[in-house]
Amino acid sequence: MLKFDDFALRLHATDDVAVLRRPVKTGAELTAPGLRLPAHRDIPAGHKIALRAVADGAPIRKYGQIIGFAKGAIDPGDHVHTHNVAMRDYHRDYEFCADARPVDFYPPEQMRHFQGYPRPDGRVGTRNYLAVISSVNCSASVSHYVRDRFRTADLRRDFPNVDGVIAFTHKGGCAIPLGEPYQLLQRVLAGIARHPNISGYVMIGLGCEVNQVQFLRQDFNLDQLRPGEAAPTFLTIQGTGGVRKTVEAGVAAVTRLLPIANALRRTPQPVSKLVLAENCGGSDGNSGITANPALGVASDELIRFGGTSVL
Repeated sequence: MLKFDDFALRLHATDDVAVLRRPVKTGAELTAPGLRLPAHRDIPAGHKIALRAVADGAPIRKYGQIIGFAKGAIDPGDHVHTHNVAMRDYHRDYEFCADARPVDFYPPEQMRHFQGYPRPDGRVGTRNYLAVISSVNCSASVSHYVRDRFRTADLRRDFPNVDGVIAFTHKGGCAIPLGEPYQLLQRVLAGIARHPNISGYVMIGLGCEVNQVQFLRQDFNLDQLRPGEAAPTFLTIQGTGGVRKTVEAGVAAVTRLLPIANALRRTPQPVSKLVLAENCGGSDGNSGITANPALGVASDELIRFGGTSVL
């Protein structure tokens, strides 16, 4: 006999299945108070084992949600997988945020802190980068050439408070249609320029693209600096005189920004200044059991301190 909790995980009280933590062999019996579950076949780790009988055509629940319907009768201890689970349409009750609860904020005296870079707009960075931003795919190579000139050990030695020089490039901006795609690209590039982890930047375009550098400057007021902000440099390859001259101008602009960025120092900052951005890295059968709940708990804690989590 095998202890159920050592080999399986029941995710919700209403579930018809449990997820195996470890593989079980045919005939193995999982036991818990009020439960004796014989495995009817070898079942790999990460797969589902039936906790109770499910009639043919009846719904199968995992996470407390219907994940499919029994394709034939399922007995306790059966392997539940694609061979005996069918998909079909059914009525869903879409109640968004039905389980939302008011946030129980921590009192101010319990605020925690981290070492961050305060920015002139009141936000706080966790890193201190200089950026080379391409307005268009046509200037991507030039942006990389500028960045590459600072990929040396001397940079960290001479400017220890600068985390690096990074290039932000993309595959759009040239013949991009006006409208939502154009507006989205502009918002993203302007967001990078104003990101709290970026203490200064150089923006490089080609000169004849739809997503013109001057339009970005005007539409997002990139020329309107706050006290303490480092002035950016805006270049176009055509206006500067070609690739080589633009690279040299970009290198000179970054070189000018380096001592300004290096003068910045980390100071204690409240975690309420943190913004946690989450992105799916490719879900698998373990995501809903491991990473997703962990990030959910971390997000809840951050929000209780007044921080922000973006799902």
